[in-house]
Amino acid sequence: MGSSTTTTAPQVSAASAAPEVLDWIRTVVSVAFVLLLPLLVISTSLRGLVTDRELLLQGFRDNQVSRTTGLDQPQLERIADAFVAYFQGPRGQIQMQVTVAGQSRPLFNDREVEHMEDVQALIQWFLRMQMVCAFVAIVRIGFALFVERRPEPLGRDLLLSAALMVGLVVLVGVLSLLDFSSLWTQFHQIAFRNDLWQLDPSRDYLIMLFPEPFWFTATVRMATSVAVQTGLIAVVGAALFLGPRLFGGVARPAEQS
Repeated sequence: MGSSTTTTAPQVSAASAAPEVLDWIRTVVSVAFVLLLPLLVISTSLRGLVTDRELLLQGFRDNQVSRTTGLDQPQLERIADAFVAYFQGPRGQIQMQVTVAGQSRPLFNDREVEHMEDVQALIQWFLRMQMVCAFVAIVRIGFALFVERRPEPLGRDLLLSAALMVGLVVLVGVLSLLDFSSLWTQFHQIAFRNDLWQLDPSRDYLIMLFPEPFWFTATVRMATSVAVQTGLIAVVGAALFLGPRLFGGVARPAEQS
């Protein structure tokens, strides 16, 4: 009898520790999910932005880029295609020959090419993070389905993450409307560790192709995309969190009868 008690003691201790470990893992996954879901939404919106050829072409038309650069429509279409491919392709430089006023020349100077390498690295970091965040989201949903087996915790996490995203959207929206130029400058100072982004609109084709009004339009579109996705997440979160409370009480009397 004594030996059997000694043998089962470690088993009882391990069994009691297992729920604590599971709770710790669940907490870590839950916190990671709440914090990374906004990044998933942002990176998804960014992917839609940088792969949208029509957005670039519409920006060229709206800002009369053909007139300011001397590039005709076929060349602008080729440039749009090059940018879409560049952001999704392997690390490298973007450059092409164009014809302006009958003269062939490189589209970008060395400073612009180097800056675009930085831009490509930043965008591709977000695109990689989209995959990481999607994996965390799948793990969190897996916990809800196979471990928690009830919808309220996942609904709570979705609502918390949606609240975080609402705060970010409101902050960016207000700052953009108050002074977009200052916000744009601060973004570059934070995102890049050099001053290659400081270009001359009178001679640098990169900024002539994508002037500030283009980026304001792109920012509004991205904020709108984030807001729509946030709304959907909030609706799903509210349904999961409040649904059992609103309708669970209706089902119980029927089950008892």
